[in-house]
Amino acid sequence: MSNHRQILVGISLSLCLFTHAFAKESVTIAIVLDGPIAREFLPIEQIISEINDLSGNEFDIKFPESKILNGNWQVNSITEALQSALSDPEIDLIIANGLLATNAAANITTLTKPVIGPVVADRVLQNLPYIEGSSGKNNFVYVSDNRTVGEDLQQFYQLTPYQHLAVIVDRLFLDAIPELKGTTYGVQQELGFQISFIPVADNPVAAAEAIPADVDAVYIPPLLRFDLAIFKQLADKLIEKRLVSFSLLGREELEMGILATLSGREIDTLRYARRIALNVQSILLGTNAAELKVALDQPPKLAINMRTANAIGFSPTWESLEIADLLYADDIEESIKLGLVEAVQLAIKQNIALKVEELDVELSKTSVKSNLSPLLPQIDIQTGVTQIDRDRAGLTQAQRSTDADLSATQVIYSETLKSNYDVSKLLESAASAELKTSILDVISNSATAYLQTLLAHATEQIQRSNLQVSETNLELAESRLKIGYSDRSEVLRWESQIATDRQNLYLAQASKEQLETELKRQINFSLDEKVAVSDAGISNLLTLLDSDRFQRFFNNPKSFEIFTKFEVNRAIVNAPELEQTDFLIASNERELLAAKRAYYIPDIQLNTQYGSNIERGGVGSNNSSLNDDEWSVGVQASIPLFAGGSRSAEVARANNTLIQNRYQRQNIKQQIEARVFTALQQASGSYPAIRLSKNAAEAASENLSLVTDSYSQGILSITDLIDAQDATLAANLSAAEAQYNFMIDWIEIQRAVANFDLLLTSDGFESWYQELDEYYSKLNQ
Repeated sequence: MSNHRQILVGISLSLCLFTHAFAKESVTIAIVLDGPIAREFLPIEQIISEINDLSGNEFDIKFPESKILNGNWQVNSITEALQSALSDPEIDLIIANGLLATNAAANITTLTKPVIGPVVADRVLQNLPYIEGSSGKNNFVYVSDNRTVGEDLQQFYQLTPYQHLAVIVDRLFLDAIPELKGTTYGVQQELGFQISFIPVADNPVAAAEAIPADVDAVYIPPLLRFDLAIFKQLADKLIEKRLVSFSLLGREELEMGILATLSGREIDTLRYARRIALNVQSILLGTNAAELKVALDQPPKLAINMRTANAIGFSPTWESLEIADLLYADDIEESIKLGLVEAVQLAIKQNIALKVEELDVELSKTSVKSNLSPLLPQIDIQTGVTQIDRDRAGLTQAQRSTDADLSATQVIYSETLKSNYDVSKLLESAASAELKTSILDVISNSATAYLQTLLAHATEQIQRSNLQVSETNLELAESRLKIGYSDRSEVLRWESQIATDRQNLYLAQASKEQLETELKRQINFSLDEKVAVSDAGISNLLTLLDSDRFQRFFNNPKSFEIFTKFEVNRAIVNAPELEQTDFLIASNERELLAAKRAYYIPDIQLNTQYGSNIERGGVGSNNSSLNDDEWSVGVQASIPLFAGGSRSAEVARANNTLIQNRYQRQNIKQQIEARVFTALQQASGSYPAIRLSKNAAEAASENLSLVTDSYSQGILSITDLIDAQDATLAANLSAAEAQYNFMIDWIEIQRAVANFDLLLTSDGFESWYQELDEYYSKLNQ
């Protein structure tokens, strides 16, 4: 063999030996289920994923579909499935993924292969093997969160003290775990309530129908044989019976309508799956399952379905609401859903203060009619009966006479009356302009109240999330205490922090309710009515304001200066305050003119009268010389020669009032211009704050995640974590405030320019853009 060929052969042999030495060991894992699973407590896919993520680089782990066995919901069949897996030479490890399967594995005397039992209802109740934190049973480890059914029942009793408890339990569990009854009877004696077991064979709804009439609470252990549709029927039946209910399994059953639980958070399931993966890794690396710890810290967390609570008429205590996660808390009562535009439109239509202003306009119209009246013909008619003594009757007048008189007057010209009428019309126009001002104020105030309410909702949610972070950190601190990373002081520090966070949450809730009250006042809703606000419209507005078409007016000082001038011009043209002042000035000018004319223009009036005798009687009634009818027509002109100085005083008053209102117009114009400048300057600062505060919040959140991981590993101290959490809370609050504060500033800009078309009309933005483009084009010509 040539040297060249020898070298090639040597390399090939070396590669084969290297590949064999580093080939991953093949491992086959069997999964034994209680039966065909309608609902999974621990999803098989999640378990497989966690195992592969942790150990897939070290071992070639297989989960053959043929090795997924089930006991068809029969205790004997479950045991047989386990025995089959134990005797199968192809299987290296077994996961008994079921409550009955875990219990059956614990009862098999000799386990010839490692078995992991991840589903335990109550370690003590099931009498599972336990020696100094491990099972102590060869090849057997299970996972227990150390909760007991008794603790569940005690928590349920604290939530609502009941007298007669029904336990709707799968008949298989009663057969497989007869100790269940004994344990629950022990809690019954401690708390003093009656208990009834309602076995479920095939139909949970039928079991609910069999609940005794005097039962006032229901406890539900796992009913995994039945799918969610059937379980939903059970929950609906319990709601129909107005019974409080408590689930051992957790949140999924709350979603179906059960009232409360202590378990079933998403993080709880993840912890279980990861513990199984860790157990698999330890066993594959040579650790006897009997030596692995069985306890899994799963801090209980009360959760309440508020929709169910409302449906059955149950009101949790303040303390329960304080510590619990509340499902559907925002929709427990019927509420009126309002968008920003809808709220503003309702305010325009229903605001009480605005109705007062509208009546002022109506009163001014009445004043116009009242001042017009003296300029129109005045017609009077009168009748009378006259009787004189007999001695004077006969020659010029009958002893008894009935007469009628008709008189009419018409002002031909009166400067005073004409001035009063002209002034009243101008004041009517001024009142209408003042109403426009009030409408703009109502739009601004209601929109601001809406945005402040949204901010209060966001603040409440942020404070609630912060509280949840503190509760999670308390769990971390308790874990650190158990493994020796810290002492009791850290746990106490987090308990103190949680108390403070709950206080802040209460304050946020109170602030939200106060702002909701102000919003309801603005739109004239009953203060006990429920209103639901939404930020969907706000997001749309922010998108429009974030467009390049809008941003080009802010991207450099020159553009912003031109934009400011444009908005100032709009404000001057639109301002109803200036319109109102212009009408007041016109009325002052008319009053001054009338006061000056009073010196030389007389009042001229036409007077007419017609009288007729209707009847005569007594002495002289037959005198033919007495007239039956008489009439007269006359024109009267009058001018005061001396009025004691009142005319000069009126001229001075009217002149000073005119000068005062002209100055007032200048003042109002200056205020409007300053308001536009100030609003735009404020918005130019608050708009970039949205982006910057969002970046800060994201960075703070990422930092908190890193610090939390380091804290859980004992690398960083509690001070580091609290600082990171406080920074995240402040950043999240700042991000929420930045968004809504800018929107409030934007509303103030619209108020300053006295035009809310951008908010209230569908083509408002397009019309505004066109007007702005034209303005820019003229300046650039």
